[in-house]
Order: sequence, then C-alpha cells, then structure tokens
Amino acid sequence: MTTAQRSHWAQKRENGSYLAIRLLLGLYRFGGKYLILLVMVPVLGYFFIKDRSARTASRQFLQQVHTFKGPLSPFQRPPGYWQSYRHFWQFAMAALAKIDAWLGRLDGKQVYYGGSVGFDTIMQHDTGAVLIGSHLGNLEVCRALVRSKYPVKINVLAHTRHAAAFNRILKDSNSAVDLQLIEVTELTPAVGVMLSDCIARGELVVIVGDRISVQAPERAIWADFLGKPAPFAIGPWVLASILQCPVYLMFCMRQDNGYNLMFEPFAGQLKLPRKDRQQALQNAVQQYAQQLEQVACRYPLQWFNFYDFWQLPAASQHKLSQQKEAPGDSST
Repeated sequence: MTTAQRSHWAQKRENGSYLAIRLLLGLYRFGGKYLILLVMVPVLGYFFIKDRSARTASRQFLQQVHTFKGPLSPFQRPPGYWQSYRHFWQFAMAALAKIDAWLGRLDGKQVYYGGSVGFDTIMQHDTGAVLIGSHLGNLEVCRALVRSKYPVKINVLAHTRHAAAFNRILKDSNSAVDLQLIEVTELTPAVGVMLSDCIARGELVVIVGDRISVQAPERAIWADFLGKPAPFAIGPWVLASILQCPVYLMFCMRQDNGYNLMFEPFAGQLKLPRKDRQQALQNAVQQYAQQLEQVACRYPLQWFNFYDFWQLPAASQHKLSQQKEAPGDSST
C-alpha cells in the first residue's frame, strides 16, 4: 500500500459531518427501518467510491480470510467489490445498532451467549475485571445490553477523537451514553491508579486489544494473525497485569436477528515477570490474536478495522527500522 494508505488508524478522518449524520439518524429514528435502508444505499455507495483506502483495506482483509481458510472459507469465491460493499454496509448497520442500544430498542430475548462462560460468572468475583475487546463486532451494543440487566459500572478506555461527530450523536440520543467513556491516548501512572480504584469497587474496565498505540505505535508486539504477522498494542496487557484482577476476552457479534455475546476467560491474573516480561507479553498477545482470528473467520463482514492491519504506519515503520539498524552502525 502507499504511504498515504499506511497512515495511523487514529489519523483517519471521520466520514460525514455532524449535521449529515444527525439527519440520517433522524430519518432512522422517526422514519423507521425501511426508510433508512432505502436512503443508506446511495449514501454508502458514495462513501464506498470516495474512500479508496478503506475500500482497499476491506478487500485486503476479506481476501486474507479467504486465503487463510482455504476450502473452509466463508466465501465461495475470492471476495471482490460486492463483498467489500457488504462490508461497508455491515459497518453502517453496526452504527445504527449503537443508537438502538442506547435508545433501549434492543430486545434482550434476542441475545445468545456463545462463549465458554456467562456474564454471571464474571460478576461472581470479589473485585472487578478487565474485559479485552476489539473492533470486531459491536462492543457498544454489548455494553448497553449488559447495563440493562446488571447494576455494574463499565469503564471504557477509548480513543474517540477520530469519531467525534458520531459520539456526539450518541450523547444527544442518551445523555448517559459516555459517562464511563474514558479518553486515553497514553497509559500514565495516574490512569493506572484511577482504574485500580475502579477494580477495587467491583467495576469493569474495557479496553480493545486490536489497535496499536496512538502515542508510540512502533512499540508493538507482532503476532501471527490470519497467516501473517501483525502488530498489536502492548498497553492493554500491561494494564491488565497492573490491575491484578481476572481478565476476559469479549465479543458481541450480530447473528440472525439477535446478538451472540461471547466471554472467554483469559487469565485469573495476568502476570508479566520482570525476567521473562517480553516472552510473557508475546504469549498473551498471540493467545489474543488466535482467539480474534477464530471469531473473525466466523464473522468476517463484522471486522471494522478499515486500514492495513498488517503494517505499521509509514513513519513508525521508518522509526522502527532506524532503531534496529542503530546497534550495528559502525560508521564514523
């Protein structure tokens, strides 16, 4: 991909203005499902044509899934533009589902629990827990469904500056939407202390593990994902070890007419011993990548990372190359 296409995920600008997004969601809220579906066809077509980098990243991911799975691929033939457009469509539907979630329109009877543990198990601990999510599926829907059933505070660590208009829409839809949304670009000691207090009170801390750091993307752990090495952030795993509490993986996938909520135990307490810290981090990230891979192959059109997932941003790649070359530089 070109240097422009290999920019950092956090630098990708939000498609659509606040007023345009508000107009679309107003049509959805007051005009019903079928009206918004009719309007979304040309709107999505416009963005599909306009956003070349996202379109390219979509096809790259879907084709990688197809190649990796071989005879067991979820696609009958190599994915092309039509599958990529369907990918965009699923992203738009996920955005609408977030609005439904915070307006209380989701039916709790349409929720399935496909993981190895139920949410009741997570709530049985004396302290809180860390939930590691991803941009696969719809964590916002999961959060709303859980809060509608359990009286637990959920603190979500997120970088939302590249989606300011949509998050403002969520806030307008329900004033309580982002009360526990914590904007974090760097895990500082102060953030660690604050989250430790949350865990001690029995609250949950949610952080995604599939996107590299905003501040230092070159500080990544590389793990095998769909047959190729991909960079993953270190921060979520360091944070989980600091908080010294149970760690679970969490997915919320659209399935049939409902949602499949999956919770998987990851560690009773994640330990990163000083002597073998790098290897422990590598093991944790690879275990996460493997689980992410399995779910992504089942629901490929619900993968919402529309950038080259297997490459560092161009500037970070150059910085990393310089760091690797420096020890062996014998020039005078």
